[in-house]
Amino acid sequence: MKNPSNPITPLTPAQVGVEQQQVAKEGFVERSLVAIDQCANTLLGGPPDETISTRAAIDSEDGHGLSKEVGKIVSAGLNLFQKDHGAKAAAGDLERAQAEQKIVRSSGIA
Repeated sequence: MKNPSNPITPLTPAQVGVEQQQVAKEGFVERSLVAIDQCANTLLGGPPDETISTRAAIDSEDGHGLSKEVGKIVSAGLNLFQKDHGAKAAAGDLERAQAEQKIVRSSGIA
């Protein structure tokens, strides 16, 4: 359920599936832009495989103090360009992580 003071609306499992299918089809340009986004997030102190959008969405939900407020502001701003942007970005990050995990496991090296 959406908190009225929070710009993040959680996706349904069906919506997550749709977002993951779209991410799985991304081409070189989209993947390169995501890599730049992930690099910027890492340089700002976030995890290396997470986009700024996902970090803002998570902070708006689970952050404390300033990080929570910044997360809300960034997420609300991104929602002006794409409805439910933070939740959709998180679904994309999840898809990329699961795809990489599948690749690594199937290689037999880890």
